[in-house]
Amino acid sequence: MDLPKSVFSMPTPMTIKGRISSVTNAFASAIIPVIRPTDDEVREALQLLGMSVDSVSCAYCGDPHTEWDHLRPTIKDQRPTGYISEIRNFVPACGKCNQSKGNKNWREWMLSDAPLSPKTRSVEDLLRMRYPS
Repeated sequence: MDLPKSVFSMPTPMTIKGRISSVTNAFASAIIPVIRPTDDEVREALQLLGMSVDSVSCAYCGDPHTEWDHLRPTIKDQRPTGYISEIRNFVPACGKCNQSKGNKNWREWMLSDAPLSPKTRSVEDLLRMRYPS
């Protein structure tokens, strides 16, 4: 059975023309591989996060998900990190968390005082939540 479109959609691809940040970041983003997952791979990723197709929430704060975020940034300090756009590097996220996190390390960001981070939004049980290493 096919997944509903509301469960998973690839992040919008970056283009050099449409990028607000540096040309270097835009170029690197445009050439980093993008591997579209199968429905089974999405189901498996959700299962690893303790979720199902019927109960997808933000992996960072637990709010309803609106998009999928790169868990580990593909670009950092204007250089490719070695991570790519593939299901192993995506987690469901809400817009607040995705925009606040940016290309920061997810664990440090979650426990930081950054605007809209789970800590500053008083998300309960942050240290007990399950996340990949």
